[in-house]
Amino acid sequence: MRKNKIIRFFFNKLYRLRLPPMVQYWKDGDSARAKLTTAKDGSYIMKIEGEKYPLYGFPRGPVLFGVLARLKHLAKNLVLNESWKLLEEGKTNEEMMGYLKNVALPVVLAEIEKNKYDFFPPERMCPAVRELWRALTVVEQEVKPQDQFRTLKQGITFLLQEDDAYRFRLQLLLPYLNPKHFWRKLYYFIKRKKYSLREEAKFLFAFADGMEITPDMKGRMKLIERILMAVLEDKEFSPIIDSLLRELNYKKIKMSKSDTYYARGKYLKVDYANYDY
Repeated sequence: MRKNKIIRFFFNKLYRLRLPPMVQYWKDGDSARAKLTTAKDGSYIMKIEGEKYPLYGFPRGPVLFGVLARLKHLAKNLVLNESWKLLEEGKTNEEMMGYLKNVALPVVLAEIEKNKYDFFPPERMCPAVRELWRALTVVEQEVKPQDQFRTLKQGITFLLQEDDAYRFRLQLLLPYLNPKHFWRKLYYFIKRKKYSLREEAKFLFAFADGMEITPDMKGRMKLIERILMAVLEDKEFSPIIDSLLRELNYKKIKMSKSDTYYARGKYLKVDYANYDY
């Protein structure tokens, strides 16, 4: 995230000589024939004609543009837009968090419950989402009420399993928040500072802004950043996020060659950490 000019210089030269591979079918149309099967780890994968790698997941059109679209629209309006509006009106972070917990969250959880018959079992999820499910399940034991957190876990993994555009972004960004990373621990040791999730999140969203291409997603990232910063000040939510980040196995979250191959077609600068676009 903190750019190394020498490394970027050589990567940029290589990038111009040999472009990294990316998904091809979208160049000639918006569809291609695919065969649904399972990987050795049990994940659903699609083998798409003419593509170098299989695509993890099984995005279902009726779900993606039906029940999931309604859930995303509801969450965006209640969690992001309304929370932003409250902060713009001068409400404190505490007042905004009160709205999130008592008004927005119950409505979103009720909508998630309506879609429970569309969820895939964890063993069929792609590796990154399955790892997130596992980590959330561990954290769930520390949270009360557990039934609400369990529903939230189901909704988050449902979204990421069905919508790979969000999944790819999460896979790219989450490793930058790994509190167990050796260099991050060394940095805070040398600085004689305590690990700060808020400080790391600020660097993360500065990076995410450069990673996005479309104005719509740049604006959405700004919304998420402002709300997340308020959430990280909350005494109830902040420890949960910290526990989750410490529980995750980031090797299983990291983008695979298949993920980066398909993510390069998602209006996303997948190689932004190494290349100048």
